[in-house]
Parts: sequence; structure tokens; C-alpha cells
Amino acid sequence: MIRSARVEDAAQCCEVIRASIVELCQQDHHGEQARIDDWLQNKTVAHCEHWIQDAATNTFVADEGGQVVGVSSISHSGHLFLLYLRPGTVGKGVGAQLLSAAEDSVRALGVHRFTLESTLTAKGFYERFGYVACGATEHCLKYEKVLSD
Repeated sequence: MIRSARVEDAAQCCEVIRASIVELCQQDHHGEQARIDDWLQNKTVAHCEHWIQDAATNTFVADEGGQVVGVSSISHSGHLFLLYLRPGTVGKGVGAQLLSAAEDSVRALGVHRFTLESTLTAKGFYERFGYVACGATEHCLKYEKVLSD
């Protein structure tokens, strides 16, 4: 079940994000501990609480029997800044549901242009959902998707 995140979900959200980065994003960090540590630096319970409480974002969780197995967060301007899945959840449609919930929540605010920064690991996922590469930085790919009214 996809639902809005609650502050009490923060610890589980943090666990999901950290496990996803360490276990699923090998293609991006190549097991280099310094890169992993840098990536995980702001992936704390306190940061997750802040993201959930931020009035300018919508944060969602995939909840399976009280267990958070995925998290997404999108700004009211349409920038998706989180979409992580618990290892073992990939390929079951949970990511698609979280992405849809995020996009739909800001589309209701009149947003029709979505942006994100993606890992190499998630590149194919976003492309399947209509995102188009529009640049890159040293550590990520930039994507956008524009919907017609």
C-alpha cells in the first residue's frame, strides 16, 4: 500500500534508503567506501524526519504489513529527490507505484514538468517512465519529463 509518510516512519525510511544505496547501487559506488560514506552522510533519521515534515514536499512510503519497503519524495515544483526501495523489493512494481504517487500529488498542484537526478542503477527505470536525459554531473544523470495539460 502506498501512503503519505508519517514522522514515525522516519527510522524505517532511513533504513530503506541506506540499504538501497549500499546494496543496490554497486554500479554507482563500485564498493568504494569513501563514496558510500559521502552518499550516506545526510541519510539520517533526523534528515528523514525533516523531509517528511517539509511543507514544500510530498513524501510517500510503500507499506507492506507495517514495514516500510520503499520511499519517494517530490518537491511541489516537481523535483523528485528520493525514490529508494528496500533490497528484495525491486521488480515488484513498488517503485512504479511510488513514482506515480509522487507525480500525481504535484500534478494536482498544476505541475507538468518533473525533474530528477538519477544513479546509473536507476537510469533504465526512469527512462521506462518517460524521463529523458538532459545532462549529467560527476555522480549522477539529470532527467526531465514534461506532460501535456
